[in-house]
Amino acid sequence: MFKKLALFLFAAAAALSASISTARPPDCAMYCGSGYRYCMSHGGDAVQCRASYEQCLRHCAGDD
Repeated sequence: MFKKLALFLFAAAAALSASISTARPPDCAMYCGSGYRYCMSHGGDAVQCRASYEQCLRHCAGDD
């Protein structure tokens, strides 16, 4: 039973991460904003956090 539960959780996490990595607006923009807030709240450099955020938004728009 434990192995079935572990396999289910692994599959669910893999599906979620795949959907996030290929997300498009509006979910994609929300994901970018979350990453930016995480970067800033964990002591990231403001310029680097902003650059990563803008790159993420370009990816969302398909301009990467």
